[in-house]
Amino acid sequence: MISVFASACLGLAGQTPTTDWPRFQGPERNGTVAAIPSSYEWGDAGPGVLWTSEVRAGYGGVSVKDGVVYVLDRDSGGDVLRALDLETGEEKWSSGYEAPGRVTFPGTRSVPAVEEKYVYTMGAFGQVTCFDRTDGEIVWQVDMTEVYGGEQPVFGWSGSPLVVGDKVVMTPLGRDIGLVAVDAETGEEVWVTESVGYSHSTPVLLELLGETQLVFLSHANPGSGQDQAAPTIISAFDPEDGAPLWQTETMLTRLPIPGPVQVDDERFFVTGGYRAGSTMMKISKKGDGYAFEELFHIDRGAQVHLPVLHGEHLYLIVNENWNDSRSRRKEGGLLCLDLDGKEVWRTADAPYLGRGNVILAGDHLLIQDGYNGTLRIAPASPEGYRPIAEVNLFGVEDERDHNMWAPMALAGNCLLMRSQEELLCVEL
Repeated sequence: MISVFASACLGLAGQTPTTDWPRFQGPERNGTVAAIPSSYEWGDAGPGVLWTSEVRAGYGGVSVKDGVVYVLDRDSGGDVLRALDLETGEEKWSSGYEAPGRVTFPGTRSVPAVEEKYVYTMGAFGQVTCFDRTDGEIVWQVDMTEVYGGEQPVFGWSGSPLVVGDKVVMTPLGRDIGLVAVDAETGEEVWVTESVGYSHSTPVLLELLGETQLVFLSHANPGSGQDQAAPTIISAFDPEDGAPLWQTETMLTRLPIPGPVQVDDERFFVTGGYRAGSTMMKISKKGDGYAFEELFHIDRGAQVHLPVLHGEHLYLIVNENWNDSRSRRKEGGLLCLDLDGKEVWRTADAPYLGRGNVILAGDHLLIQDGYNGTLRIAPASPEGYRPIAEVNLFGVEDERDHNMWAPMALAGNCLLMRSQEELLCVEL
């Protein structure tokens, strides 16, 4: 089965942009890829699990490039980057560094950024590291606390490195420091911004008003995880030199995690969970500066994962602390939202999905349940939630939250999913 799969999956190179998933949120950084060659007709047995690999507890997703899977794992005293063969799951190499300490919800959080020569990672304790792709040798490392006086966020550094051309953008964050860009080859500083506050989010590249802008969500004070709306700072910078472009605020969350989602040249969508809801923002030029308008605000929001955009609708899992109890799960679920802020449909507690995540592949939503890892496939349609396939790949039968919150990755028709103990490669 593996040899047949390898020929189907790895032979897609050059034919579809989903062959690689080289960074956080995939090739286009938005959780969206072209359709894959699958009818999702698995039968009762479900799709084939081609291999599994043991992992330590954590929330970091994987990246895939040129037939190699990269995952930042953790051992008893540090972080370990593992490179696995996509076809077999065999470990090609592993490389790590010391990073002692404990954070709430133990383990890594970030997704590696993979380029032609190097792999870049960000650990929960603030080490941004460049590894050689060939053998895992550490080329350079920046400790954001030691070098920049960064202040560890309440749940540890949870963003992922962002590679922009020949630069790597990282998020030390603190009273005197904001974002930092370093040379991708050497780790030498290129630019630094002033403080923007605190965040667990990843900077996002958006094309707004015909300009490439580096946009970041933050809060003036360290996040508390409280279920209460608070002013969220939205900042934009020139990715080339870090020059500030604009800054605005909206009532959202004191603990930003998902980044903004671009809708078109003028609109972007921000969401936060923690009883903060979601807001559609519009940007326009005003003289030599910018003006902003809140087109709508809704009470529901995504706490952990990025929404995906399909046509004239956004799809997001609106589960968060306050509706996690059994008595309130009807307030959550997967939400289909039109671009005027109208709730088109919502799954509520059927299924609830926990803090799961979604990939959009063509016209289909690939949904991992955050409670037990169940994989569901449904058309991305305003006509309603109509799943066409469902399988419990991890075999978890109880109804507890097993914290399967790591983002999935899709390379060809290889879907990579993880729990707190296993990484699965699934043939779709």
